Parts: sequence; structure tokens; C-alpha cells
Amino acid sequence: FKPAKATPLKGLVEQMLEQAGFFPGWVQIIYGQGGKIGDALVDQQPDKIFFIGSQTVGKRIMSLAAKHLIPVELELGGKDPMIVFDDINIDRAVAGAIWGAFTTTGQSCTSVERLFVHADIYDQFKQTLIRETLKLTQGTDNDGNADIGAITTSSQVEEIARQVADAKKKGADFLTGKDWDGTTAFVPPMVIEGVTRDMLIDQEENFGPLLPIYSFSSEQEVIELANDPVYGLSASVWADDLKKANRVARQIYTGNVSINNVMLTEGNHALPFGGVRKSGFGRYKGEFGFYAFANIKAVLIDKNSKKMEANWFPYTSRKYRLFSNLTHALYSPGIWSSYIKGAIHGLRLESYVGKLAKKGRNNAK
Repeated sequence: FKPAKATPLKGLVEQMLEQAGFFPGWVQIIYGQGGKIGDALVDQQPDKIFFIGSQTVGKRIMSLAAKHLIPVELELGGKDPMIVFDDINIDRAVAGAIWGAFTTTGQSCTSVERLFVHADIYDQFKQTLIRETLKLTQGTDNDGNADIGAITTSSQVEEIARQVADAKKKGADFLTGKDWDGTTAFVPPMVIEGVTRDMLIDQEENFGPLLPIYSFSSEQEVIELANDPVYGLSASVWADDLKKANRVARQIYTGNVSINNVMLTEGNHALPFGGVRKSGFGRYKGEFGFYAFANIKAVLIDKNSKKMEANWFPYTSRKYRLFSNLTHALYSPGIWSSYIKGAIHGLRLESYVGKLAKKGRNNAK
């Protein structure tokens, strides 16, 4: 197991497993630069590779693994939409949007990155969203009272600054957090309006506290908007009408959908988790996760007898006719007639095969 270089405390996992009595040496934590260590790990030709990270690295791992035909599962980036219809409780949906977008300072692949609100409640929702976002506290959390903290790495701060600068240059309106200097790691929560498709913030994954907000008027429109980017990891649909919510959820290209909640599917250990399109492929967690990390082997057991199979040699023109009659009978219209005809032709075939086998034994004598 190789964690990201920015998360060295993952090594505690190995220590805790050993303390719990897990098989010693079965889980090994390896540290180092991703490019060098990752390539070396693939060269060891493991039975399976499971990767969580960026598209760029995921593609490289696939390329290296293909040389050895190593199966790969990838969980890559997301551009997760939250869809809010006009029959929802606004206060609850706002609270969910704020937590979904800004928890861990937006550093989650399933955080809310695009917020679509029905036009009939858009203005009220937006004002409530701004008001509640401004109430968030941000700091080092020494006393345990901070809502959000800082961005983990300087490279990610630079990435956020690039996306923010591009959005401002192209006319986006920052309703909160507009005074961020572009350098401090304490990136403030930003609610952003007027985002267009040509902006980086609309098309790229935002691994920070950035929340573009859009309005929509119909189900079909919001489904098309939600499916616009090439990602498909997670989503949420908010509506009092659960039939409508389910209908929309089924039409979103994504691996996970929460209805009337956010970032909830990944918290349920029994549910499979993974993405589609450029968010990766494969599923882990739950029953599907067990199968993902197992070799599915089929074993068929037949009884030991003297009986010969009808499809075995020798082949004769009569056996072919009997097989043909049986096939036509089994697939003929009418359930009962096909069963009866199939049974008759099956018995004829069985009888003929028995005669062939007996004839073969007599010839051997």
C-alpha cells in the first residue's frame, strides 16, 4: 500500500493492524515519490492494482499494468453535482450544500462542486446560502471549534489560485471569499455565480472550497447540465417528490447518488463505491468490493457414471437430426408444448447415445 506523499500518517494503518493481530507482513506501507515508487510497484507484477488519484496518474498506471496484463481498478476525480428542486426544505438543503462543498475545505473527491437550484427558489436559496456560508469559522482548530481548516499542500493552493484567477478574468461573480489573496493556505469558502462552460472551475475538478451555483428550469435541462463534464463519481438529488428524485438519479452518469443527503453513499460500508466515464471504473466496498479483490473461479461437478454425454464423439447424421429436433422443440412457441416436445426428443437422443456407447463397448470386446 503506497499512500500519497502528503499523507504519511497512513503508516499508522500498518501499525494498528499488527497490534490487532492481523497477519504480520500482509499489509506493507511504502513511502516515496509517486513516479518512481509507483513504477517499481507495478514492475513487481502484483495480482491486482487499485488506485485512487488523478486521471494523469491513473492512465500511466493502466499503461504500465497493460504490459503485464495486470487487472486495474481506478477511482479518479469527480465533478459532483448537487441538484435541488423547488419542493425541498430550503434550510436543510442549504446546510447540506455547505457541508458537502466545504467540509475538509473541499478536499474530497465526492464534495459538491456544482450546485444546481431550481429557478423558482434560486434567489431565496442563494441568499440563505451566502448568509450561512459567512457563518463558517476557519482556523487551525486548536480549540476544536473551527468548521474548516487549511488546504493541505502548496501545490493545491496554486491549483485553486489558477482556477479562481481564470474565473474572475472571465466574469464570474464571487459572492463570498472574493478577497482571498491567492497564496494563503486558508482558502475561504467561495460561493460563485455566473460560471460559464469555458471556465476552468466549471470543467476541472476543484479540490478546494469552491462552490459554483447555477439555476435550472426543468428536469431535462438539469440532467444535461449535470452530465456535461466527463466525470461521473458522485451526485445528490434533493426533492420532496421521491419518484422525481429517483427518476433524475437514474439518468445521471455517475457511480453513486444520494437522495436528500450528500456524500452519504461512501459512508455506507455495505454499498459499492466507484465511478464511471473519466472518474474511473470498478467498485470497492460491500459485496461488490469483495468480488473486486477476489479471483472468481467457476467449478462444475458432475456425477461419476458410465453415461456418455450426447455432445461427445462419435458424430453421426442421425445424432445431428436428433439434436436439431431437440433444439427446435425447446425454443418453439408455447411453454408447455416446448417442454413436452423437448422431453420427447431428449429421450430419443438419450436412447440413441446409449446405443452408440453400447455398440462401442461391444466393438472393443
